[in-house]
Amino acid sequence: MHRIATLAVVALAGCPAPASRSSLPPTGGAVIAGVKGTIEQWRQAYELRSIDALGKLYAHEPTLTITQEGIAMFGWSSIEVTLRDKLAHATQIRIRIKDVQVTSLAPGAAFAIATMTRERSEGAATTLENGALTLILRNDGEHWLIVAEHYSYNRPS
Repeated sequence: MHRIATLAVVALAGCPAPASRSSLPPTGGAVIAGVKGTIEQWRQAYELRSIDALGKLYAHEPTLTITQEGIAMFGWSSIEVTLRDKLAHATQIRIRIKDVQVTSLAPGAAFAIATMTRERSEGAATTLENGALTLILRNDGEHWLIVAEHYSYNRPS
């Protein structure tokens, strides 16, 4: 989690730091719609198992971080290899996202938290995960790009 907080700082480099939570920029409708749109594209890209579609949603830089299943991956070049392998082995992926909350961090930066259910099949085996998804996004002027992603889920005891 410390790495995600660090990435939020990196994502905001060059943006004036707010003095307090109450001084964060208002989260307007355009920010919410843009971030939710990226999240929906992300969900669809996973379900289509399309590395090309996913690749368009991430910042292709060394500071990009994805943490899934307790493993942190850094930089687009290594993340792409891992995602490509996971998508190639999956025969089906279904993702349901709900309760999305979007908050502006600064002009052009936001984070989103949502509950997520992911069902991934590999051959006859299917894994069902229920958990929380956190994304930090940066607006590049045309799109909201993911700069950090963290997904944690409840493991059965």
